[in-house]
Amino acid sequence: MKSLAVVGVGLIGGSLVRAMRERAPEVRLVGVDPAWRDVAQVLGDNLDDVIDAGDRQAVQRAFAGVDLIVLSAPVRVILAELSRALESGAVVTDCGSTKREIAQAAIAHPSRGRFVPGHPMAGLPRGGAAHAKPDLFVGRRWILCPEASSDEARRCVEALVRQVGGLPVEMSPAAHDRAVALASHVPQLLGSVLSATAAEYGADAAAGPGFASATRVAGGSADIWGDIFSSNADQICWALKCVAHELEQVVRGLERDPPDTAPALELLARARQTRGSAG
Repeated sequence: MKSLAVVGVGLIGGSLVRAMRERAPEVRLVGVDPAWRDVAQVLGDNLDDVIDAGDRQAVQRAFAGVDLIVLSAPVRVILAELSRALESGAVVTDCGSTKREIAQAAIAHPSRGRFVPGHPMAGLPRGGAAHAKPDLFVGRRWILCPEASSDEARRCVEALVRQVGGLPVEMSPAAHDRAVALASHVPQLLGSVLSATAAEYGADAAAGPGFASATRVAGGSADIWGDIFSSNADQICWALKCVAHELEQVVRGLERDPPDTAPALELLARARQTRGSAG
């Protein structure tokens, strides 16, 4: 790969740019973003060119001149840009937080074989290019959904992932969306519930390291999370019901007189076993 365009130069896109500049300085890097002036100010030394996402002709020219396009933006932006990116002749991948809707959008496109849906499992509590880190992806899983991708496109994207230190993992779009509902989307909601409720009742005065860890991801950008909730609503509902069922067993036990702590302790034991197996 000799050239790469990143559409959406925020935390993920910016970290990809920094990582590539550090690890593959010979690759030509183009950033495309609506806030292109801010990107140029923050990452100018890392990019060979920065283009206003609103300049359609300039974006088209940039797409036609690169080997790989990475759509690193909210899901609705990826859906809006996907067809134009595929028409460029480049290999295309994305970093969208959900995969079914994006993968489906490419199915009917004549160049669908050049598209490899993806999702790096990396991030920070604060977004934006100013927080981009060149080592953000090191040792992190990067999920790829190459069911309809050509072998050439898959190899190209896998090479990019490995080049920035990521670990490629293949899943179907459906399996991805169910997995991230439990591993990412519900934790975002639970952390936010804990943070908001503790503040409402003044319990945050007693917050320690455990609370800080449990609420690290609380909040989040409405621009990003609105797309996630709408595009993965069914799987998030399923995951929330799973969690609610577990917690309901604990509530029922503790409501008894005297309190039955067995359900709560059993839940902790299962978690210890799971963490031990993962380690």
